[in-house]
Amino acid sequence: MATSASIDALVQSAGMIFSGTVTELGASSVPTVPPRAGLGIVLVDRTFRSHEILGDLRGQSITVEPSEGDALHRGEQAIFFTHSWIHDRGIAVREVARLDVSEASVVADAVARLPELHLRDRMEGAAAVVEATVVRTRRAIEQKTRERNRAKWAAADLDVTRVLRGNAPKSVVVYFPTSDHPFWEDAPRFRKGQRGIFVLRSPSRDRTRSEASLEEGSFTALDPADFQPE
Repeated sequence: MATSASIDALVQSAGMIFSGTVTELGASSVPTVPPRAGLGIVLVDRTFRSHEILGDLRGQSITVEPSEGDALHRGEQAIFFTHSWIHDRGIAVREVARLDVSEASVVADAVARLPELHLRDRMEGAAAVVEATVVRTRRAIEQKTRERNRAKWAAADLDVTRVLRGNAPKSVVVYFPTSDHPFWEDAPRFRKGQRGIFVLRSPSRDRTRSEASLEEGSFTALDPADFQPE
């Protein structure tokens, strides 16, 4: 039986989680994925986690490429932890792991904890976590680049009232993207007067050129969890 910690890790690592029954072997429900040995079709009976654009997957047939060394069996009922592979007149996924359906309630609880687990991970990787108020926002000077998904940075000046983690001065500048490119669209957008908890992270030097262009010692907020309203 899987432990709660191991199921938490599986839930965090898998983008699509569903339970169902293997109905066909060596077959495909997706026209662009040729049938071949190893593949299987699973009829979904419950969705635990999926992308919002896919909605509830119940009743759909999904093509599954099993994880290495873990063959599918006709009639097998299981919970499938997967990564999205193809969405083209059907859905195909690549399996990460598989659990017995008896673990359904534990998996559902782990999925419900995802926002909490995600926030914990963001905080553990933060340079600082502060309680603060946005004093003003302004357009940041950004290095000219042809990068299509550049961030179009803005800066929020924060008045820090309490440092909850790490080290931060009384006045902090946090950079946030204003681009509507899908790469940045989920990032928080700040406005004057906002008050709450700010999870401040250092820019990644290898994630994008936009982040690499920010000066050393800068703080960024790029994830919805990086701001928690008061």
